[in-house]
Parts: sequence; C-alpha cells; structure tokens
Amino acid sequence: MPDPSYQPTLLQQPLLETADWLYQSSERLAQQLNFAAQAIMHTITTGGRVLCAGEGEAAWLAQQAANLLVRGSGRERPPLAAQALAPPMHPTQASLTQQVRALGHPGDLWLAFSLERNEADLRAATEAAREQDLTLVAFTGEAASVLGPQLRDTDVWVPLPGTHTSTLFAIGWLALHGLCAAVDTHLLGEAA
Repeated sequence: MPDPSYQPTLLQQPLLETADWLYQSSERLAQQLNFAAQAIMHTITTGGRVLCAGEGEAAWLAQQAANLLVRGSGRERPPLAAQALAPPMHPTQASLTQQVRALGHPGDLWLAFSLERNEADLRAATEAAREQDLTLVAFTGEAASVLGPQLRDTDVWVPLPGTHTSTLFAIGWLALHGLCAAVDTHLLGEAA
C-alpha cells in the first residue's frame, strides 16, 4: 500500500536543482574541463604525475580521479601516473602538505577538489604545491571555496555550480568523468 505522506516533489527538487545548475553552466564547464584535460596531458606527456587531493567529501572525488586516470574511463589505454593523497584520519598521519612536499616535483600537476570553506589542510597543501612548482587544476564551488583566493591566471579552475555541498559533489562527480573522458579522447582520439 502506498504511503500517503510520500511527496515525490520533495525527492525531485534536488534532482531538478542539480540538472538546472548543469544546464546553466554546461558551456563554461565543458570549456574548463577541456583546459584541465590539456593540462593533464601536458603533465603526463612530459613525464609528470597527477597528485589528487581533497578533504571531507571531496577526498572521495580525489580518490576517484586518481582511479580513473590510472585505469581509464571506459576505453582500453595504458595507465597514467596519478596518485590520490589521503587527508590524515589520525594526528600521527602525514598531512596533505607533508605528502605534497614529499611526493611533488616540478612538472607534476596538483588536482585539488574543494567543496567547502573549512579545508585548511587543502589550502596549505595547495600552497606547498605552488612552492614545489606544480601546475594547479582546481575543482571548486563557484562561491564556497577555500582555494578561490589562491587561484592565479595560469591555473585551470573548474567552477562547480551550486549552493549545497551535495549539489557540488554530484556535479563534481559528473565533471570528473567528463574530464577523464576528455583525457582519453586526447590520448586515443574520438571513440568509434
């Protein structure tokens, strides 16, 4: 028996909001994803690595980014040099900043994911990435990003539209898959 209190509009609202944000920003998002794919390709073809990081929910996006870059996003290709850096879960673990200083080298790329404003370790790690002369590609919310003030004209900024972390996460996940498909296209050409 159907639940009389069930209101599909309550469930539809976040889906419609996300779809609306995607529709409104699709052209700009696609352009920035192409720039990000070009930066990744330059890094990979010159012997660099992609170091991926985020805090909180964004750490999952970073892990997925490294996974997709290593294994590909649906087309057979050689693995790419990518690694997700894990935010510390315990005070005795290395911070993102320490990991960047230990692993980052000039010519590498720092792929940062920021969905909130309180990501102090990610902000400090991004500064360390700059000190190590890493290229920066940042997936951030358009408004709520700790990395916004750190972005320079030479960086690639992939602005994720939305006002709620859940919307930013959903759009970030879709954009990440678009980025990896673009990398595959740069490597392998258009799919048949």
